[in-house]
Amino acid sequence: MIDAWRGALARINLRLFLGQWLGNVVLMLLAAAWLQVPDSHSWQFAFSILSGAVLVAVFLCLYAFTCPHLVTCATRPPFWRSCLFVLAAVALWWAAQPLIEMGRSHEGMFAGYWNSQSPKWLRYHLGYSALVAWQERIYDCIGWIWAGLLLPLAMQLSACGRATRAYRRWFYWVCVLVCGFGASAQTWALADWTPDAGLAGQTFSVVARLGTAYTIDILLWCFLLALTAHYVGFRPPNGDENTK
Repeated sequence: MIDAWRGALARINLRLFLGQWLGNVVLMLLAAAWLQVPDSHSWQFAFSILSGAVLVAVFLCLYAFTCPHLVTCATRPPFWRSCLFVLAAVALWWAAQPLIEMGRSHEGMFAGYWNSQSPKWLRYHLGYSALVAWQERIYDCIGWIWAGLLLPLAMQLSACGRATRAYRRWFYWVCVLVCGFGASAQTWALADWTPDAGLAGQTFSVVARLGTAYTIDILLWCFLLALTAHYVGFRPPNGDENTK
């Protein structure tokens, strides 16, 4: 665990942080602008398709360069192959989202049924709202685990290494869940907090809080990328992959 921690921190540098911070800002701005493009005319529809392609290209360039940068390879794979496997990983991640959202849509029904069937003492300590909240956490956990399965595989195929090295490490899975839930919790906490100030103070507070939350999220994401790269590209000197 200590070796993995040190190996991950050794891979985090200013280039990685600024690349992820600025790159994801550009992606969010492009996505927000793309959603505002009307499609009432044919040229507008064509522009929407073109801008969507630019958005995808920027995303692929960002992560197709990031993965080979983090994992040292004897020979770098072709750029087009890195883009292809990053795109495949994202497509698989999106393919699971409708199933997760389908489960979320039935949270109230399941919580009501379990609450009605549970003993009185359990309803007193748990209750309907707690059952809904626990289902939310379970579905979040499923989403993060699915992402944790895809990330090492995408890094291996777009760069080099072996994804199974990450899968066999309990510390990797702990970090996936801690980073995922931690990023979500701190983002919502900072976003929901409203200071007692005037309009100018609240405006500054919104910018500062969202900027802080975004920066913390990027730091957690950089750590998870670096940890994945450490495991995927890790080769123990004695050849025993079950050590450390």
